[in-house]
Amino acid sequence: MTLNELPTLEMLLLPEPWYRGRIVLIGDAAHATTPHLGQGSAQAVEDAVVLGELLSASGRVETLLEKFMQRRFERCRFIVESSLQLGEWEQHPVPTADPVGLTARMLETVAAPI
Repeated sequence: MTLNELPTLEMLLLPEPWYRGRIVLIGDAAHATTPHLGQGSAQAVEDAVVLGELLSASGRVETLLEKFMQRRFERCRFIVESSLQLGEWEQHPVPTADPVGLTARMLETVAAPI
């Protein structure tokens, strides 16, 4: 394999909302991340847990999906952006880079309740 044949890393963070009517996107369909934090599948599982919890309650589906967005968007955005930042620092090191600090913030974030 040559350098030109190496796969590229891509990310995706759809703008809000991730739903239309009764259809909702979760996981990589809504917020695919690079592998630098190892959080891709973990965030998909969190989406499923929150969605299951919310949809087991009574209420209008649209209202429940809005609550889903309120609980998930910023957390997923942080993971996607932090993973991209770590990848950038790996490719283009800078003296002000703080990968240990950023990774610590990610660990604090995912340890917090969803």
